[in-house]
Amino acid sequence: MNPGYSLYVTVVEAAPNAMVMVDQAGKIVLMNSQAEKLFGYCREELMGQSIELLIPGPMRASHSDYQRGFFANPTARPMGAGRDLIGLRKDGGTVAVEIGLNPLTINEGTFVLASIIDITERKRAEEQIKASLKEKEVLLKEIHHRVKNNLQIISSMLNLQAKSIKDPKALEMFRESQSRVRSIALIHEELYQSRDLSRLDFTDHVQSLVSHLFRSYGVHSDRIVLRIHVEEAYLDVDTAIPCGLIINELVSNSLKYAFPEGKKGEISIDLRRQHDDHYMLVVRDNGVGLPKNLDFRNTETLGLQLVNTLTEQIDGSIELGSSAGTEVKVTFTALSRQERRHDNGDRTDIGR
Repeated sequence: MNPGYSLYVTVVEAAPNAMVMVDQAGKIVLMNSQAEKLFGYCREELMGQSIELLIPGPMRASHSDYQRGFFANPTARPMGAGRDLIGLRKDGGTVAVEIGLNPLTINEGTFVLASIIDITERKRAEEQIKASLKEKEVLLKEIHHRVKNNLQIISSMLNLQAKSIKDPKALEMFRESQSRVRSIALIHEELYQSRDLSRLDFTDHVQSLVSHLFRSYGVHSDRIVLRIHVEEAYLDVDTAIPCGLIINELVSNSLKYAFPEGKKGEISIDLRRQHDDHYMLVVRDNGVGLPKNLDFRNTETLGLQLVNTLTEQIDGSIELGSSAGTEVKVTFTALSRQERRHDNGDRTDIGR
């Protein structure tokens, strides 16, 4: 080779990574001491040998195609992008590697200079992280499962206690508390079954929640029509629980008060993304409407107090619509608890 070749030899030998230079026939023409250490060969054993000597058997069949592709378009690139690369050592052992390819053209022709990095420790660390994340995922699923079971036990206890209550008003309070507990339990059950434990598919959740409320109040769809329009929304648990409870309270109020004496009507639920993480929830009915002198933000009714408190939890605001019947609009921000910058102070933590 020409005199400049000695410069390549010097540069390759000084490189901190394993370096191997290969000609278009796939023969090794140059390597450094780092490559000797990595593969366990003396360079005299590899010079003039096929590069496939360093490639595990199952991977050799496709290597020649990659090699032809490189020389057809000799540009610097990572080798096997998106694939796990394995090198074969002299002792038969394998080593996980990352390879960068660079074309080198001299008087004798075009060669490929491969820079090879041993990533065994990195792969081991990645596997440990994956195992740790899997363990945490299993643990988190178990937590959701146990929380759901405990809430179901509480709901059953309320149900048993309610059977001995004769006072209709006290019985109604027990039933409402049972409904709230079930609303929270439903979210934990759906998160337990979900692939993504950090967010809940709220579209499906609304349908499940409201269908359960209709069954609980013994309401048939031929008397009260339910219309749900929820745009695709994935909410974190810190937003989903308060939002689910708000829907629980508003729909329960409509089922109890909006249609007296078997009156027929309609309840609709709309949830739309306005922009970024901002949403608008609208729950409306075409029933008798709210009392004209009702101060929605300052009421003694526990359900409406909860709606106000829960709306504050998700940085939301409430507005009463002017349509016939009752219409409640809640705008809120779908952020996790860690993302909320303000201090919640002494506000009630419902479901958290």
